[in-house]
This record gives sequence, C-alpha cells and structure tokens, in this order.
Amino acid sequence: MGFERERRRWRVRLHDELGRVCGAGTVLDEYHVLTSAHVVETAGGPRSALSVDFVGLAEAMPGTATVVEGCWVPSDGGGRGDLAVLRLDRPESRVFRAPLHRMPIGEHQLVRAFGFPPGSVGRWTHARLGGPEHPGGPGGEWVRLFRTAEAEPLGPGFGGTAVLDEATGHLVGVVVGKDTGTWMIPVETMLGHLPQLSIWTSGSPAVDASFSRPVGEAVDVSFVQRVADWFAKAEPGTVWVVDTGEAGSPVAAALRFGIVLADRERSLGVSGLPPALGQMPPAGSVDLAVDATGRTADAVRHRIADRLTTGVAGRTLVIDAIDDSAEPDRLVGEVLAPLAGRAAELGIRLLLGFREESSPGVAAVQAGTLGARPARDDLAGRLDVLTQSVEELAEIEAYQLRVATRFTGVAMLPARAQRLRGALKQLRSAEVDGDAEWVEKHIDGHEHAVAPAVEDGRRQRAVLDGLVARREELRARLAADNELTREHGLDGDPELEQAYTPAKRLLIDGPCELTAAATAVDTYAAAVRARIEDRG
Repeated sequence: MGFERERRRWRVRLHDELGRVCGAGTVLDEYHVLTSAHVVETAGGPRSALSVDFVGLAEAMPGTATVVEGCWVPSDGGGRGDLAVLRLDRPESRVFRAPLHRMPIGEHQLVRAFGFPPGSVGRWTHARLGGPEHPGGPGGEWVRLFRTAEAEPLGPGFGGTAVLDEATGHLVGVVVGKDTGTWMIPVETMLGHLPQLSIWTSGSPAVDASFSRPVGEAVDVSFVQRVADWFAKAEPGTVWVVDTGEAGSPVAAALRFGIVLADRERSLGVSGLPPALGQMPPAGSVDLAVDATGRTADAVRHRIADRLTTGVAGRTLVIDAIDDSAEPDRLVGEVLAPLAGRAAELGIRLLLGFREESSPGVAAVQAGTLGARPARDDLAGRLDVLTQSVEELAEIEAYQLRVATRFTGVAMLPARAQRLRGALKQLRSAEVDGDAEWVEKHIDGHEHAVAPAVEDGRRQRAVLDGLVARREELRARLAADNELTREHGLDGDPELEQAYTPAKRLLIDGPCELTAAATAVDTYAAAVRARIEDRG
C-alpha cells in the first residue's frame, strides 16, 4: 500500500453540530484524533462534541468525538499552545496512524499540509518554515509557515491539520493560530505540552533526559545567560569549548540548565526561572545535546546519526561531560575533533563541555580547528571561502533548474547566488583598491547571508537527489516487469499495454509525480503477474 493511501486514511475533517466545517484533524489510532484547540473552540468549546468525517475512508461512517480529559491546551494568545486530543465515541479500525516524528526543523524547510478550504473537498498546499526572525510570539513556540509561489493559501479549513516534512513524509507539526496568521506548532513542542503523545511518536529527543536531572544546588545564573546568548547569536562555524568543572558545579549546572531552556520539548517542564535571567534562548535552538557520561565513542556517534538522520550540516550540537565518557580520547579523536575541524565547512555550531581546561581533549579540539577557517583578520582567506561557497550555491541552483522541472510539485529554492555574487564582487573590488576597512565592515554580513543560503541549497539538493533516486528505482522496476512480458511472450498484450502506458508517461515521457508513478508501476506489476499466472 503506498504512503499516499496511508495518508488518506489518517486525515479527517471536523464539523460542528450544525455540520459546518471547523477544520482538520489527524488520526492517532482507532480512538484518538489530534487537532488544534481553536478548531474545537470554533465548534463550541472543549465540552462540545465534534463530527469526524473520515475523508480517506469511503466505507467509514462519520463519528463523534470529544476532548480527552487532560489533553486540552488552548492558545494563550501569545504564540503558545493550541492543541487538543479528541476521543471517538466508537473506534474506527480501518485508519492508519499518523507518523508523528521528532526531528530538527529549520528555516526554509519545505513542508506540505492538506486542508479543507471553503468549497473544496480537500487540497494540498506547500510552505516553507520561517526562521528565528519570525518568532511565534513571546513564547516562541510556534513556527511561521510561508506558502510557496502558486500554493493554496493556508487559511480557513487548514486549522488543526498535519504539517508534513516534504523530504521524509514525517509529521512534524500541526497548523495552529486562529487569528494570528499562519503558524505551525512542532511535534517536540506538542510533546512538551502533552507527554501523552509520546506513545504515538517516533524519533529520538533532541536533549538527553539526564540534562533535566538536578545535579547540584547552585546554578551560575550569569553563565546560564552566556549559554542562552550563545544559542541566540553564535554564527555557523562557531566552536565553543567550555570548562564546566566537576559534575554538579555551578557552571556545569548552568550549562545543562541553559541547554534545557533551548529545547522545545524539555523547556516546557521548567519552572521557577531565576529572576536575574534575562533573554531566553530561542525555542529549538539546540538540535542535539548528548551527555557523554559513560558512553563509548561509537555510542555518541550513533546518537548523533540517530537524531540527525539528514546530516549535521547547519545544525547546533552540544556534547557535554566528554571527560566522563568511557573513551574520552577516542571520542575526541574520532568524532569531536573532526567535527570541530569541519564546523565552518558544514555550517554547524558546536558546544563541547569538558571538566577541566587542562583536559587533553581540549588541546586536540583546538588543534583540529586551527587552519579550518581563516582568522578574522585574514580578509583574503575569508573572501576565498566566500567565493567557494557562492560558487557551490550557484552549482546547486543550476542543478535545481535542470532537475526540479522533471517532477511535479517541487517547491523551488529562491535564486540567491547571482545577488550574492554581486555583493562578493563589491568586496573583492574594495580589497583590490586597498580599502580593508570597508571590507571589514561588510564581510560579516555577507558571511551571515552566504552560510544559511548554502545550507538551504545542500538540503534542497538532497531532496532532489532523493526524487531522482526514487524515480530511477521505479524506472528499474518498470523495465524489469516489461522484460518479464517479453520473456513470457506477452509483448504487445493490449491489457498490459494499457497498464504500461501511464507508468511510462509519468516516469519517462513527462514531468513525474512520484506517488502516481509508484501506483502506476504497482498496477502494471500486478497486471503482469496476473497474466503470467493466467497462462500457467
């Protein structure tokens, strides 16, 4: 059964008692539906019953659902909450469970959502996620959704619907915010509000559970603020080595407290913030925090790979208690020093916690970063790095133009290489003219613009590579089944030709819609095998 068919089986449309569409929901299991609290409020409030229309199950009768006790999180009006879990009055066993998944999310990440705009039986739309400059109110829990060009507006009828990562198909959030614009609440934030959702969620947490455990009475509040500021302001390529002292020391406790505050899921369980604490770290500003205590180098490596399945590029990683790991020398030599050495290339931010400044691993990490990126006063070296990065982006954009048109529904990454080349040309001209002061004044801003653009490009290329690989897989299956027809003397069979033509058209002749192509290939394969069996 194809994934698209599974998706249809967990989409629902929600109505009030008068039959008016209030929004959408997502089936968690045969009894439970996830939606936004504002959808329930539109239907009359948390004590009201909603009608549930299983739009992907033609054989299913509409059901009735009410809010589960303890699963009501209304919006506070400031970018927080807006969740509800409903329980059906009778189970619907033919549904599929939606793939709620913890995963890092980032600016420009392509997502899709299926809603029920007025006058429509249901429609997909595409969007890209906003970045830190588009916070979701004071709480910072929500992420802005910017619809792509020519996509359906995310308006009435989309509230409460699932938001899917385009590259993986994972459910990464829910559309929220009745009156504040178009927003998504990420899965990890949902888990912070409703830990009950964990039984329906896959994917490893961003922050190890041990970071939330009390390890000492004293907390260095000023260091908590330093950690929060680093998460908020550190640039891609930054490596910060922290001497925490022993476990439970004020600095060690402060580091862990700051990390928890940066995590979408665990920060919601924090109470009693120190009065002296100023700016909080942005929600989700840590992608992975690993407690290395007692862990082998392989265990840490596997933890990184398990959480960051699409790669470390552009991510923020924290590895703490490195001296207390089972293999500190191997952990530093094989995992952390190489990461630190490539921090600028990968656009990652890396925070490494050691117990002592004199730890051998500190020197190894510092040695690994020497020469990895030009010094701040090496303007020529920094310009060379910028040139390489902009050319890489230009190659990716050219690749996108060649490949994206071969598929339907691919959201295009905005073209930025030409503009960045123009700015780089100005910097180069100033360098040639000997105006180092002007270059120093403007190069930081250019680096800040280039690094995320390149990371966006790399992610887009990975998406396109995945589409190409999937199409080649389907082409190979189609060719193999077509060869079977010749081997069994069925070449030219009218019934098989009729099944073959749609698959060929989608995979070879024109722009490819992969879901439809996969269905067509499955249909052709089934027809071939049925004809072979008929002939004995």
